[in-house]
Order: sequence, then structure tokens, then C-alpha cells
Amino acid sequence: MHSYIHLTLSLLALLATGPTSGASENLTALYASGLSPDAQIYYATDTNWDTEVTQRWTLNSEPTFYGTIKPAIEADIQHIVKISAAYRVPFLATAGGHGFSTTLGKLHNGLEIDLSNFNSVELDASHNELTVGGATVFSDLYAPLYDAGKLLPMGNAGCVGTMGATLGATVGPWQGILGLGIDALLSVRLVTASGSLVTASESENSELFWGLRGAGHSFGIVTSATFKVYDAPNNGNLTSIDFLYEGASNGSVWEALESFDDFMPNELSLTFFTIFNSSTSTANIYVNALYWGDSFEAAQYISPFHNAGPVATDQNIAPWTSLQDVAYFGLGATLAATSCGHGLYTNSYGLGLKKTDVAAFTSYFNDATQFWTDNPEITGSLVVQRYPNTVTLSVPDDVTAYPHRQMKTQLSMENYYEGSSTLDSIVDSFCTKQRTKFQATSGFEELSVYVNYARGDEGALAWYSQRKIAKLASLKRTWDPKQLFSWYNPVPIYY
Repeated sequence: MHSYIHLTLSLLALLATGPTSGASENLTALYASGLSPDAQIYYATDTNWDTEVTQRWTLNSEPTFYGTIKPAIEADIQHIVKISAAYRVPFLATAGGHGFSTTLGKLHNGLEIDLSNFNSVELDASHNELTVGGATVFSDLYAPLYDAGKLLPMGNAGCVGTMGATLGATVGPWQGILGLGIDALLSVRLVTASGSLVTASESENSELFWGLRGAGHSFGIVTSATFKVYDAPNNGNLTSIDFLYEGASNGSVWEALESFDDFMPNELSLTFFTIFNSSTSTANIYVNALYWGDSFEAAQYISPFHNAGPVATDQNIAPWTSLQDVAYFGLGATLAATSCGHGLYTNSYGLGLKKTDVAAFTSYFNDATQFWTDNPEITGSLVVQRYPNTVTLSVPDDVTAYPHRQMKTQLSMENYYEGSSTLDSIVDSFCTKQRTKFQATSGFEELSVYVNYARGDEGALAWYSQRKIAKLASLKRTWDPKQLFSWYNPVPIYY
């Protein structure tokens, strides 16, 4: 670590040389004079880089950094953005480090702005408001919310950054009863491309607030945000029911999923994932059903999964904060450790569906089983999330930039392996074809992908839609004309 050092003369010397493209060889000289005493500077060559600086979840297409600055106060972020813009130093703000879009890999030898110090959590239960720092992850919110009997729309994994998820929308298992995270968002404080600190809400910078809710990664660095929170139903307890199926039953499982296309109770959420057994060259399917109510109420809705012929079932009542300890026959904690670890190499393809096509799912499952058999170096899984969207649809489409309220199901074709260009090509060839096949029966005319589940090759129309891209591009020209915030599935400046 390189602590705060006041180097006015060195900074003046750098100013005299004019702008550079890329990180300065001396971050301390370039930035330190304008930082607060508690701000910290690290270089990628420091021995404690891996332990003191936020590391990315996946190694695939990872951005590279010359160094990192950990700002301590908002003014530090403003200073960093202003200096970086003046010297054309590419930068990326990080919090949870969980984003996996390959567009991030276009950032080379840049500056990381590690927001770890912005991790405050302030709950005003009497007014149903929660204010969080830009670096909080969902698990930081668990205890304060649960202890107060409150709930907020969240993603599945506790390690995911609250704001990273929210700026995309926050799709998650509480979506059925609460809607999307962006619909609970009341206001945001962020540093813009000019280095200004602004507030965005329905009443202040409302057009920017519109864009932040669905495409927010492209408009600034969030320092804090305030959300509306809700009373947790059923005293904060859910019924968790697990099913395990052999691969031969996969068609029946997808038929059970299809049965929820026309109606799904808001209190129910469904998550599926497949596990391939290399010793038998077969894949099994796990299904977890969560219900905000008791098991007797849940039973009336989940009979299609009992009828699909599971080889094992399990049922538990648990507080929402402890679901990973019981879900998937107790494998939830292991799965969370994988999804929340760092240093993995993952190559994932996602898309959204408006309807379930049993033939498409069955075809994929059979093709994938053969693919994993033929390529034992690749550990693959299909993850399916089916959440009710009735509450989501109750918010008019034009209220936010998020374009995918019609989506009922999220798919993610996940592949883990030791990184190599050869395996990348094999996975890319298989998954692009499968994605095209799924899209053809998805119920959408064009490829539609939730921005936080996007691989990065789909394009702005898939992330933001034809009907919203022009307005977003106009906002981009207003708030970020130099495209400083354009590393994560970016909004184009013109369209």
C-alpha cells in the first residue's frame, strides 16, 4: 500500500507533460495531492494487491489494472474522476466484483476505483427506508432487515453488489411479492463523468434517474442509494422444497415448468440447475421451490413437480436469511461458495424467455449432456430462474429504462474450466447455437437479455431494447459524452 503523500511539485510536472492514454506510472504523484488522508493507493505489483483490493469473480475477459485507489469520501471519487478524465486514464469502479460481462475485458492497464469503504447500512424501519453505501453486498443487508422484520428485492447470491444488481434491475426470488429492485429505489447519489456529485430521484434529475434504473452502469459511480423496504411476509420464514430428477425425466421437469406459464402465485419462486456426472455421462436436475407460506399452502401449487417423478425430495422451513443452509438438499452453501468465490474461469451465456418451450429445453438438455460427455475438461450447468412477474408488470414500462418486464424466465448456460482459447472456442460455438435455438422459441421477436446476465456479445438492443435505446443514447450524450463509463455492457452514445 502507498499511503497519502502530498506531491504538489510532481503533480505540476505531470500536468506540464499533458494528457496520456493509460494509467500514469506514478499514481501517487498524479492523484495523491487531491485525496483525503484516509484514501489509499495500491499498485498491481504490490504484494498485498490480492488481499487488499477487490478481486473479480471470474478470470474470463477480466479487465487489467495498473493500480487501484480506495477512496475514503465522496470528494475522493470526484477528484479521481476529474484527474482520470483530464489525463485519459481509463477507470472502472468496483464493489462486489461479481459482474461477468466480457465487455469488461476491453479495459487494459487502467485504474480501479475500489469502493470498499462505502459499505454503510442505515435502516429507518419506522419510515421503511434503507440507505446503503455503493459497495454493500446483499449479505450486508440480511441481519439489519431480518431483525427489523423488513425485506428488499435482492438477487440469489449474498456476495453480489447491491448497487451493481440494482443498476441493472435486480431480478431475484422476492420478485413475485416485491417486484424489481429498481422499483424500490427512491434516490441515488452518484459522481458523474464531469466529477460532479448529484442526486437523482423522481423529483431531482428525473431523466437521469429513469436511465439509472435499468442501464445505470453507464452513467456514473454510485456512492449511496436509498430504497423503500417492505414488511417481510410470514414472519420472514419460507417453505423450501427440493426435488432431484434423473436426466431421463428431464422432459417431465420442463413440462412442470411450462405449467406455470399462464399462472404462478406471487409467493412462489422456482430455481433449477443441472449437474453433470462424468462417471456415468448423465446429468441430474435439481429444483428448489420457495414459498412465502406454510407447506400446506405450498403443496397446492407444486404438485407438477411431484408428478414429474423425482428420485428424492426434501422440505424445510427457514428464515429467508438462511436458505442457502437448507436449499438443494443442503448443497446450497456449497453452491454459494462457488458462485461467490474468486479466481474461477467461467464462460456463461444468458437470455430471457416469455414462454417455456418444452421441446427446446429437452433438446438443449440432451445436446448439453452429450457436449459435457465429449468435453470432460468443461464443467457445465444450466441455471433456470422462474419468478412471477405480476408485480413487476404493475409498474408501467415507460417509468424506467429497464425493458424486460415481460420476461418470466431467466436462463444461464454456465461453463467452468481452466481458461484456454481452445476451450473458449468450443464453448462459444456450442452456446451461441443453443442461445439462438432458445431465442427462436422464447416468445420474443429479438434476443432479449437481462443486462446483468449478459455475456457481452449480444449488443445494446438485446440489453436495452429498440424502444428505449434512443432515449438512453441521448442521456449518455448529456451525462457522459466522453464515454468514461462504458466498460460494462455500455449504452452507445449515438443510436
